[in-house]
Amino acid sequence: MLSCRQCGKELTVPARGRRPRYCSRACQARAYRARAAGRAGDGPPPAVAESKGALTVDRIVRAAIAIADAEGLEALSMRRVATALDAGTMSLYRHVPGKEELIDLMAGYVLGRAEPPLPATGGWRERVEAYARAMWALYHRHPWLLRILTVTRPRLVPNGLARTEWLLRGVEGLSDDLPTMLRAAVTVTGYVQGMAMFLVNDQQAEQRTGVGKDEWWQANRGRFHDLVTGGPYPILARIAESGEDDAGLEEEFEFGLQRLLDGLAAHLGQAPR
Repeated sequence: MLSCRQCGKELTVPARGRRPRYCSRACQARAYRARAAGRAGDGPPPAVAESKGALTVDRIVRAAIAIADAEGLEALSMRRVATALDAGTMSLYRHVPGKEELIDLMAGYVLGRAEPPLPATGGWRERVEAYARAMWALYHRHPWLLRILTVTRPRLVPNGLARTEWLLRGVEGLSDDLPTMLRAAVTVTGYVQGMAMFLVNDQQAEQRTGVGKDEWWQANRGRFHDLVTGGPYPILARIAESGEDDAGLEEEFEFGLQRLLDGLAAHLGQAPR
């Protein structure tokens, strides 16, 4: 059954010529206004009467995010998104110009939902902790985002700039010297993204092999112990014997974050915790 992409009303399929997409000029005009609002960055377009199968920028972006979350950006294509939405590939281009623009919209969508309010009490340290943990959680949910954000030429999307401003609000007050404040922000971002690389690599390995981290260590711990205890690796041998050869990423992230903040505090002449 062919239905109007705006209101969902059933359409008559002509014997010849192009298949209609809308039941009336009014529906066509409403759909155009919805697409224009989405491109202008005014948020996702309206739900268009909750019609089944109606393509919107919001639906396209959410479908693309679901694919990237499950399989990574390598699996993402306009054709793949169209298939997920049971739509023609070319119909997506009437809403989103192409894959790169789609990735911009995806990044803006998830970043726009990742900014909790900074703590109302406390100083720069509490604010930076809130930022770091929020971004760490975001990389858990959307591993592909790390590839988008770990660049020196950032994607200039509004919510991406809002994320940077959010961090700068966090370190505001850490120093009256603007370059020092900026370098502190870059240091914190680099730490979170560096730790997230371990997280994302592990998730990708599990997707690729079907073997989780715990299972991998169970299968390989004996070999690791044999290698380190039988070679010139006395410190690694001590670690292997102690059973501390597989600390959890969450614990390591928190340990490193606190030591990083201690270092910034010491640099500024403040007492570390």
